[in-house]
Amino acid sequence: MGLFGLGRSDNLYFPGCYSSAFLEPVIENYKRILKKFNIDFKLQKTERCCGGFLEEAGYDKQLRKTAKDNRDFFNDKGFKKIIVSCPLCYNTLKNYKDLMPDWNLEVEFIAHTILKALKEQSVRNINYFSEPLAYYDSCYLGRYSNLTEEPRELLKMLGYTIIELPKNREETLCCGSCGNLPQTNNELSNKIAINFIKMLLRKNIKKIITADPRAYQHLKKNLEELKVSPEKIKILEFSEAISEALGLL
Repeated sequence: MGLFGLGRSDNLYFPGCYSSAFLEPVIENYKRILKKFNIDFKLQKTERCCGGFLEEAGYDKQLRKTAKDNRDFFNDKGFKKIIVSCPLCYNTLKNYKDLMPDWNLEVEFIAHTILKALKEQSVRNINYFSEPLAYYDSCYLGRYSNLTEEPRELLKMLGYTIIELPKNREETLCCGSCGNLPQTNNELSNKIAINFIKMLLRKNIKKIITADPRAYQHLKKNLEELKVSPEKIKILEFSEAISEALGLL
């Protein structure tokens, strides 16, 4: 399994299976952002699965084997830190320590990585936006990982004005995208997303951003199926919003 990236980095950028399969532009956005801040990283040419989908489906034995295989691979390649842009992968990799006492790699969500770099470096030509947007905490970031403030702080530093949804952070509303629900009960998954979109319409939310690729894709699909135009609700993926602010798109 090959790797490519910048220099002889001990940082691995881990986009996750979902983005690799369905959202290649997200990965390209994050690669440009990391390079913008001179953050060295390696990227796998063939994505390894973290085991998050196995955990959601209840396959604990297979999850443990996947975790041990990944640990051996990461150690063999000399990685010290894994930078993750998928909340499911972040939560799964972060919890490897519960499966393996000798797990000692640092796992960092990419919003935290970029926020630290932005604070440490002087970045010019940031595009400031006057139109407010709502930030959506997906279940894996808000409920399970308690990672809520870094994305907001980063967006504010990049010039965005954030309005809060009625339910946010650890009490965030589910959009129907996680827990393998779209695969096991697609009808229910879509109903949850539709109720979420109706809430946005009632609250007159014109623009919403999420750092979860699965939530982004699921809500975008349902917005299109409901024929809700971008003029009524526009959804942004986190890397897209950051790239726009930094002039990388």
